[in-house]
Amino acid sequence: MLRYRALDDQRYEEIVAEAKGRLPWLCPAWTDHNAHDPGITILELMAWYKEMQQYQMDRLTPALERALLELAGARPEREKPAECALEFPSDASERPERSRLTSPEGTSFELAEPVPALRPKLERALVRRGGELLDTAEFLATGASFAPFAFGGGLLLGFSRRPKVSLRLWFDVETPAGAPRNPPDKDSEPPRGLVWEFEGAGAVAPLEDGTFALSWSGFVTLPSPDTWRQGRDGLYWLFLRQERAGCEEEVRLSGFSTGRYRALQRETVAHSYAFAVRPQPGQVIELSDAFSRTAAPTLFLRDDDGWGVLQKEKFFLIPEGPGLAKGGLSTHGQRANVDATGAADDGKPNLLAVCQDSAKAPELLLNAHGKPGETLWLDTEGKTVLTDDFSLLCQTLCRDGVVRPAMWRPTDALSSCGPRDRVFVWDAERETIRFGDGNRGAVPCRGPVMVMNLSLSLCGRGNLPAGQSLAFPDGETVRNAAAFGGRDREALWQCRARLLRRLARTVKCVSAEDYARCAKSTPGLRVAGAKALPGFDRSAPRQRKSAFISVATFPAADSPEPLADERFLAAVNRQLDRNRQICVRTEAIPVRYLPFSVAARLLVLPEARREALLEILERFFAPSEARIGAIGSVDEVAAELQKAPGVLQVEQLDLRRIDQNIYENPAGDLLIPPDAILRFTGAELELMRA
Repeated sequence: MLRYRALDDQRYEEIVAEAKGRLPWLCPAWTDHNAHDPGITILELMAWYKEMQQYQMDRLTPALERALLELAGARPEREKPAECALEFPSDASERPERSRLTSPEGTSFELAEPVPALRPKLERALVRRGGELLDTAEFLATGASFAPFAFGGGLLLGFSRRPKVSLRLWFDVETPAGAPRNPPDKDSEPPRGLVWEFEGAGAVAPLEDGTFALSWSGFVTLPSPDTWRQGRDGLYWLFLRQERAGCEEEVRLSGFSTGRYRALQRETVAHSYAFAVRPQPGQVIELSDAFSRTAAPTLFLRDDDGWGVLQKEKFFLIPEGPGLAKGGLSTHGQRANVDATGAADDGKPNLLAVCQDSAKAPELLLNAHGKPGETLWLDTEGKTVLTDDFSLLCQTLCRDGVVRPAMWRPTDALSSCGPRDRVFVWDAERETIRFGDGNRGAVPCRGPVMVMNLSLSLCGRGNLPAGQSLAFPDGETVRNAAAFGGRDREALWQCRARLLRRLARTVKCVSAEDYARCAKSTPGLRVAGAKALPGFDRSAPRQRKSAFISVATFPAADSPEPLADERFLAAVNRQLDRNRQICVRTEAIPVRYLPFSVAARLLVLPEARREALLEILERFFAPSEARIGAIGSVDEVAAELQKAPGVLQVEQLDLRRIDQNIYENPAGDLLIPPDAILRFTGAELELMRA
């Protein structure tokens, strides 16, 4: 380790004293070293300046600290808006994307997707159990959850209409107690196999499954086959069944909906739309979201040389046709007829429409003077700029020597940029845009700077509780689920702390604890317990193998004896193989459950209850990580029973082994193999009333 050297190791008084001490040798003729001497005044000034230099030399600048963190593989996390799901009733109006909603406190949200006019309504939800169909309306009305796949059944959903393209469903999945599910990765298989069947059209594969096979709440998007026909009661039926149950929790649902749509806590101020059109007159483009509805678009056309402003006589807006929502608002954006003669014909976007908030348009057109390191001020009203959706259109000197508009994007630091990189730095505290100096980052030419993409958000302050009423400008209201996920940009000290936490955790496994921790962090699984057994091989338990580690594990499940299946073990084996040492062999094995019983004679008070004593024993011997390979101690069991209400004395206690793999020592304790768990099966309790 390199020793840290403090560069700021002198104070002002020490510097002055050291300098005065050298004067007799440097200038013997200088004999007056008092404060009134002009030379001493200059010396004191230089001592003050030296102290300030040492202070700055001993500190890391934010730019240098950011660069060092990036070298270590850590970058500050960007800001992120909160996201929530809105529940629209079946008779709600059609809404385009980016439609604005406002909470009672004035927090703005925008639809992240359009709400179509014709939406399928979920009319009935039935659970099939054998030949019986049970309606779930009674469960959902009371707020209870139900298991749709219990007893080998399935879920039947009846819809009022067939959607044209796809069917998207929201499922409310009850989060099980116990170990949480690890975030899945690209190699993770779903914990269970589900089959989605449209009545009369057969099975289909989901286009998108945000629930990870109903492991948590989210959206499931299914293709809508043309052969899907109406069935009984005049409804379109979808049947969901479980093909493979897996070894983890059983699915419990508390609700589902076809009227949920996502919204983001943001406020769009400027947005651009790119199109690929033919280089000829009469090209019609449509700006289809709600933000473009009230904005006056500025169009840019790209020819073989680059982008240029499209003159107003080259396009005209098409009057709105039918399609009005409640309140007389258009359900689509604007359409324009464009003369694209001369546009580049390469199949790439060659037409750009920039829309800005009409109320803030003057503030979004800045002016650059073409100076190196120029700074421009942009008023964001104290809100956070989402830098992932932030860009400028600046006058730029191109390689052919002609100045044309070009897009510039934000960067965290100019120090890593070249002289031609079209970037800028956004300073959120000062609300300023800073360009490069020609060496680190390009310099924009003199002329207008247009904000082409800008969204503002409250980020961490935009996380709202569920059940609030969000209102559209026309007065229509919807209820929201909890808005979560909003966060502010990570500060450098937070990024540094996150890096130190990551470095403190071992990635490669070295000790037995590392292998157990690695197994419990397997992506996509709910691992209730894991224990590493160095040298143990279940196929040869009496032979200790060097460089061999077995990991006994079991899943989080509702079963009293949770047992890992092949899929679960294969995932743990992949995780161990990625993180093991190169010369070590690993194997994930399921724990074994060895049954035993208890016989006890207890002196108790009248209030003692046999059911309470059995519950204490079941809880004490419940499967847990600590119980893997643990002995059944007579003294520990007696101590647990002694603590029970109404128990005065444990006069006699015997642990009786049932399985032949259990051994009993002279003290009556039960010894088991290191990969096994004692399974309590019952007790013979003799209660003697005092």
